[in-house]
Amino acid sequence: MSRKVAVVGGGPAGLYFARLLKRADPALEVVVHERMDGTAETFGFGVGLTESTMRNLRSADPETAERVREASHVGHELRLHGHDGIVPLHGARNLAIGRARLLEILTDAAMAVGVEIRRGVRVDATSLDADVVVAADGVTSATRDKYAAEFGVRSRLGRSRFVWCGADFAVDSAYFSAARRGDSLFVTHAYPYSPDRSTFLIEVDDLTWRDSGLEDFDRQVQPGESDRASVALLEEVFASDLRGRGLLTNRTRWSRFTNLTLDTWSHENVVLLGDAAHTAHYTLGSGTKLALEDAIALAEALVGEASVADAFAAYEGARRPSVERFKKLAHRSQAWWDSYRHRHEWSADRLALSYMTRSGNLMLSDYAGEQLPAARRALAWLGENVPDQAGELEGWVLAQPLDHPGMELAGRSVSRDGLKVAAAVREIGWSEPDVWSEAADRLVSRMRGSDDLPILLTGPDAPDAVPARVDLAERLRMELSRPIGVQVPVAATSLAATAVAAGRADFVVTR
Repeated sequence: MSRKVAVVGGGPAGLYFARLLKRADPALEVVVHERMDGTAETFGFGVGLTESTMRNLRSADPETAERVREASHVGHELRLHGHDGIVPLHGARNLAIGRARLLEILTDAAMAVGVEIRRGVRVDATSLDADVVVAADGVTSATRDKYAAEFGVRSRLGRSRFVWCGADFAVDSAYFSAARRGDSLFVTHAYPYSPDRSTFLIEVDDLTWRDSGLEDFDRQVQPGESDRASVALLEEVFASDLRGRGLLTNRTRWSRFTNLTLDTWSHENVVLLGDAAHTAHYTLGSGTKLALEDAIALAEALVGEASVADAFAAYEGARRPSVERFKKLAHRSQAWWDSYRHRHEWSADRLALSYMTRSGNLMLSDYAGEQLPAARRALAWLGENVPDQAGELEGWVLAQPLDHPGMELAGRSVSRDGLKVAAAVREIGWSEPDVWSEAADRLVSRMRGSDDLPILLTGPDAPDAVPARVDLAERLRMELSRPIGVQVPVAATSLAATAVAAGRADFVVTR
């Protein structure tokens, strides 16, 4: 094992990794280099942690995990605020902690085992005298950019713009809410992270960005400053949510989410950690979770493997599969929020069902198992006599008739042969995960200028291809006024029923 380890970046990932590695091997020299000198206020407000992450922390380092839990705001619910009511999404199993407080805990924990922390210095990975350089310098990582070709970096900006703010009171529960001002639509994700603080993350789409003046406000903001004009507007829009109080700011200005993909997370003696290596959209509350879990895996690999190269391979082999799975879920969640304008007038119950099943991790039966009354109300648009047993809902959904100009079906699930008898359709092959790409834009444009035949999206039955067809079907339903169907495997009953129930497809066709 190498004797000198340098960590670039004193955020949660870098500090926690340094603590774990030094704790496991006290003879190592572990130095954290952080560009901020500690006099400036830590960027950000609260961060969310899941119970599964807390279990991982407790397994790796019980002492630090207990300190994090003691400092966290725990037990709040998650709710969706619609224009016609409020729907609970799940019970009191959330926890959040102030980012500044989390950094204090992790800094103390690292120093307690002998980690050296050097603040107020910018370092170049190539100039560090270390056997291992761990780049934990975030989504804008200078280390990653320096070796972009070697890492195989690809990045893409999200469509929506977002801004992080805070409030000087604790909201009653985590929630999502939207507010209209003319054609402008503002969405907030709010959650408490201490007895007297909340995070307010606010999103806008391109129409709102232009029409509400935010684009003009943003042009006038100097580097390192908060966008005061935008904040003043948001305080007016969300006056009710804010209880008449102001928003807290901290270098608060609009951003677009950076979706990162890398071919490899290491090069020679340099390895990437957390957001420097990968990103997953914040609507799954994933950034800090993934970073801390990366730290655990990298520390274990460096202690357990004989060579640096073997350790890096073991680290990436352990983490990449779960990270990639999480990124796919987050990508679908991001697309759902980016297209929120198309759903915002739905009832709260329909929105809640669509939201909870947006990433494909939960199906209709899963949601109904926890929120049966809300799920039953959400299905009322499909027909009458919705079953009062969660286990009967999928069959009921697929048995509902489809009565649309140009297509009448006795049920929402039909075989290939049955479809041939029922109606002529236009078949389109699709398997790409990004249904808001330029290729998808061109497809939608072609369909607007084509005949009015119902559309059937076809393609392979690969695990990623079927959800991609469902997502494209949802987009086509938003933008075209004709039935949209999806080809699914015979065994994919839950996916098929969920797609129809949540308004992502009008019908499904089995092979």
